[in-house]
Amino acid sequence: MFNHFAQGGESLPTGTWKGLVEFPNTVSKIKTMKKYVETPLIERFSGKSKELLTAGTRIGGKTVADDSITADVALRFDPLPRVPVMLLFWDEEPDEGYSAEIKLLFDETIVEHLDIESIMFLSERITQLLST
Repeated sequence: MFNHFAQGGESLPTGTWKGLVEFPNTVSKIKTMKKYVETPLIERFSGKSKELLTAGTRIGGKTVADDSITADVALRFDPLPRVPVMLLFWDEEPDEGYSAEIKLLFDETIVEHLDIESIMFLSERITQLLST
């Protein structure tokens, strides 16, 4: 919370979503995101998209109704003022040879509100809450 307020960002979210890799100076955090956020969520919810939806709504996520999103589960979280996070989950399709995939997306203004390390902590905390 302190980092969020100390950062002093004033911009409202624009609704333009980006993956962590699209922000400057995040190359070193991509492996961390995969290891501590994406992989644990895939392992926990692969083949269980309804459980992910239930877990997400339990912790305050709201279902995203947008025809342009092809994910099996799309949830929006608003963990801090002006800091929305979207979770997209594509469940496994074993008959077609597809493994489950998950991505956390952030509004393009997030770097005005949180530093990269805080974005990682936030992502890891969402993972912990979903997995309990």
